[in-house]
Amino acid sequence: MTVWEKTLINLQKGHDRLLSFAAVFSERLRAEINIIRLRMQIDGVRAKVNKQHLFIGQKLLSMKEGDSLPRTCELFFKNEEIASSLEKLDRYNRDLEILLDDLQHEADVLKPAPKNEETSA
Repeated sequence: MTVWEKTLINLQKGHDRLLSFAAVFSERLRAEINIIRLRMQIDGVRAKVNKQHLFIGQKLLSMKEGDSLPRTCELFFKNEEIASSLEKLDRYNRDLEILLDDLQHEADVLKPAPKNEETSA
């Protein structure tokens, strides 16, 4: 067998390996893209579900504050877990107010002091 025949056979083998690698890579890439697309859709649906849960919770709280809840729904807020969550929510709101006050205080400290008219005269 001549050198050119060996070279041609090796090139054909390399080409076949490259084609099989490209096919496997293409299928793998297609599968990964589909998985990513599905995970994005799942995250989108979960976000929509969470948004609906948030809406339901906000509506219940607004109805409770407006005293427009039916009497049977008052038992909902007497539930131990719900009462605990409401207490945590109140505590978080107080903590948020404190942090906002601290932030405002820090912002006031950073403001330049007003010039006294006595020192500039």
